[in-house]
Amino acid sequence: MDGYLGYFFEHGGQIISFASAALLWLGFCALGAVLTGPERYQEATPIYGWALISFTFTALGVFTPIPFTALAMGFGLLSIVAGVTVLRRGDDFLPPGTLKVVVLTIPLLLLVSAMVGSQWDEFGHWLMSPRQLLEIDTFPDHSNKHLAGSLPAYPYGWHFVTYLASRIAGRLVENAAALVNVFLLLSFGLVAVRLLREGQMDNEDEKAPFLVPGWGLLAVGGLAGTLLNPTFVQKIALTAYADVATTVTIGFGGVLGWKMLGALAAGDRESAKHLAWQVGLVMLVLVNLKQATVVLFAFVVGAIVLAGLRDSAIRFADLMRTLPAMLAPGIVIYLIWRFYVTTELSGAEMSIRPFDTWLIGYIPEILWKMIVVLSKKGAYLGLMAVATVFAVRGFICFKTPFDRLAVIVGAVFLGYNAFLFFVYVSTFGKFDGLRVASLWRYNTHLGMLGVAFAAYGLGILWKDRVPAGIKELKLAWIPIALIVVAPFVFVKKLRFDRQPPVPFYRSVGADLVGIIKPGDQLLIADPGGSGESGMITRYELHGIGWAGYISLYHYPTVKLFRKLFSSGKLTHMLVHSVTPPLAAASPVALENGKSYLLKSDTSGGWKIARTWKRP
Repeated sequence: MDGYLGYFFEHGGQIISFASAALLWLGFCALGAVLTGPERYQEATPIYGWALISFTFTALGVFTPIPFTALAMGFGLLSIVAGVTVLRRGDDFLPPGTLKVVVLTIPLLLLVSAMVGSQWDEFGHWLMSPRQLLEIDTFPDHSNKHLAGSLPAYPYGWHFVTYLASRIAGRLVENAAALVNVFLLLSFGLVAVRLLREGQMDNEDEKAPFLVPGWGLLAVGGLAGTLLNPTFVQKIALTAYADVATTVTIGFGGVLGWKMLGALAAGDRESAKHLAWQVGLVMLVLVNLKQATVVLFAFVVGAIVLAGLRDSAIRFADLMRTLPAMLAPGIVIYLIWRFYVTTELSGAEMSIRPFDTWLIGYIPEILWKMIVVLSKKGAYLGLMAVATVFAVRGFICFKTPFDRLAVIVGAVFLGYNAFLFFVYVSTFGKFDGLRVASLWRYNTHLGMLGVAFAAYGLGILWKDRVPAGIKELKLAWIPIALIVVAPFVFVKKLRFDRQPPVPFYRSVGADLVGIIKPGDQLLIADPGGSGESGMITRYELHGIGWAGYISLYHYPTVKLFRKLFSSGKLTHMLVHSVTPPLAAASPVALENGKSYLLKSDTSGGWKIARTWKRP
């Protein structure tokens, strides 16, 4: 569908995309409700179910030959049984307010359900790996890891989301992860609502009755996870990237750890034990998302312990008894995956460089650049700076549950950025290290911790500082209007997958399917581009005929192109941009504004096999 409505209603397949992601989410909720029981922290229910699936798939995929399809079918049946069990015992496996939030966010969900992959890293890894899982029905190994994308040794906990949704749909669902990202953000929005209300009531008793919030407050929660979230970046949140899953699990881990400490301070060891187990399940999911999330796992648990040690109401022995439950699930899943990487996927991940190549002499420059980058994200830096100030104050003079939460948030923020500084010095090359590559993207991992801190703090401010006259104003319509209208106002920014030239590159790549056959050698020549066209073409062709790409950053010369044309190794060349060096070296006439498929003949010459006019 063309025109404005086409942003929301683009193709019939989006119904299947949404339905498969929603069914997967319901399955997570049903499994999580049974696994953790009625006394669980309800907003995190789907994370608990996901933890069970993530652990089972990983452990059985590493140690047994059971195909993933069989596991998927088994969990599908188990989810149905779990859902019936939960309903029969009178429990709700959906967190309170979920259906109302879904209604409020229908425009956003419609928009995301119409999206397709569009970002470099999606084509390079985040869509490649789950697609390979669908094709080989197990983890990759040394023989086929190149088909899993650029980071085949990353854990597969996040890829299971796209894999399972695609099994439900019967095809690869490129936007399943983006839809689940929205579900995750909205789920944490419900946490923000809970914290707002607890801040107003000075109530951190997990067993206290929790009434379903009204439409206005739920809209505030939805906005807290999306539009008002200081780390919401549409090209991260609405993609197959694992960053939203990272920030949400970190947020849940911090909040659950805070609640656990509250239970310990109140002398409720049984609730603390149960909450510690829930922290452990969330940390299992976190560790199994990306290679470096084990570091975040250590910082979150370490911050919880630090806050507990500072609280004089918490006995040291009681705090130590919670550690096994918080630590064991994450450590076990990490060791299982490390075993597999060592035996089957070695050499397929980032590692610390030799000490003599560290950027020691550039430390002041790197520190300054980190400050500059974060200073451009004023809302986020301001929020975390406030949290850090309160963390220091709370650590020195501990008094309230707010101090405990501030210590957790501030400790994770400082610790994580210290770790990133170390990585820039020790792991990244000079080019990426000196520009502190992706620092902002990495800091989005702490966004939900910041939202939790802000929500609880604003609840306290509302109770203590806001005049009664303002509290009595009927303002619920404002957040409701914002969350409903925002997708219509920002639709072009949110549907970045439609922005050229990505749709054109995808269309050309799809046209090559069947033309490029196994045994062919296709080079993508885009000397005026970033190389994005090469990654997209590789993705569309499932790696068939892939011989690499030439981009602007390869600084291609006439000599290089002449060597490529005369090497006799290439059977095809896809040209997406024509620069003077390429035009001078090409054996056929090329002009800008068009893309060409060039084909070599048996005599060593070249001819134009197909032409596309660029939009």
